[in-house]
Amino acid sequence: MPHAPLDAGRPNVPTPQLRLGRLLAGAAAREPGRMAFSSPPVDMVTAWSRHGLTTSAADGQVRRLASFLQHLPLEPGDPLGILLPNGAEACVTILAALRAGYVPCLLSLGWRSDELVAAVEAAKVPAIITLDRLGEVRPADLACTIAADYLGLRFICSFGHDIPDGVISLDQALNDQVLRDFEELGDIGGPPPSPGLITFERHGDGVLPLLRPEATLIAATLPLVLAARLGSESRIVSLLPPDDLGGLASGLVAALAADCPLTMQALFDGDELVRDLGADPPATLIAPGWIEDLLAEAGLLDNDQLTCVLVHKAPVRLPVGRSHNARIVDVLTVGEVALMAAARDAQGPALRLGAFGALAPGGIPLLEVEAGQDGAIMARGAATGSIPLLDGAAPQTPDAPESDWHHLPYRITLSDGLIAALDPIA
Repeated sequence: MPHAPLDAGRPNVPTPQLRLGRLLAGAAAREPGRMAFSSPPVDMVTAWSRHGLTTSAADGQVRRLASFLQHLPLEPGDPLGILLPNGAEACVTILAALRAGYVPCLLSLGWRSDELVAAVEAAKVPAIITLDRLGEVRPADLACTIAADYLGLRFICSFGHDIPDGVISLDQALNDQVLRDFEELGDIGGPPPSPGLITFERHGDGVLPLLRPEATLIAATLPLVLAARLGSESRIVSLLPPDDLGGLASGLVAALAADCPLTMQALFDGDELVRDLGADPPATLIAPGWIEDLLAEAGLLDNDQLTCVLVHKAPVRLPVGRSHNARIVDVLTVGEVALMAAARDAQGPALRLGAFGALAPGGIPLLEVEAGQDGAIMARGAATGSIPLLDGAAPQTPDAPESDWHHLPYRITLSDGLIAALDPIA
């Protein structure tokens, strides 16, 4: 029986059994012809981006790619590096890695080569999925450079046709008759459930991988879904890649939770964005907080039919007294642990300490944020379930209950009871 969408009016309480792949499968069963993932023509990476993927097609491609990944000589629960831009390929690959029982390890194309090497080494990544080119960038070549510096990286798989020697062609693999034979056999004994997804926090010159189970990622997304009033009639246009908590929650996970289409821009194109936002139904734009002035100068925030979700990341100082004709929702992520969301009022951002999201069993909010006596921010709840992976250790189920506070390395500044800034604690 397919899962019902996490409708903004009646959000489900996430349980360990609630998984992203099941949300997509449920959407495919209900509305197989509804668009799931698409990208503007300027971002053409594969035919998936050129033509978009319906829910049925996306679910089928997830199954096919998962079948291929299961036949790589990797261990269940191994981290699978994903070095992809914002697009249908990233969405399908994340979901396929989860279905195959691996842990998607999200790597940013905006990082320097040495930062990527440090992240891959810290998470002990044995395989990376990437693409041949994006504009002037050649991610598959970059992955080969990483492999030269980290010998534990054994496999590189790439979308596209212009790939280096020694790299596995995913386009060819997904059209291979052998893979079709694998599919007829079904999943190999059914892989064990994936432990979750890995994102990274930066600490000084190093990076710390953190594992987040799927259920806690869905829980972290609900405050955004509620604040932005996302539902099955919505349409999300995202400028953020799914390579951290903010990008994941506001794009792929929000679209699956709200049961609505997701359009993604990997290479910014202002004219294409205007066309996307002008289509029906009215869009919800997801953008980084720093781009607010540019959007306002372009007149995009004059549209009173538009909802714009601005994603801010600590450390940050929130804009004071900024309002627009468009409905603005401010999202604030604190590390990879907490995600707060609130609709802006006429005086500006309205984020405050307290409870966010629907109530979980036992009366504890999905997210609760407070400040300690020293002003340091603290968070607890089902939406905060990130598990540090120290020295590449295998992920373990956290022992701390959801009622325990996470003490985060930021000091909060309040103004009239509202969050004005988060500064790092020295």
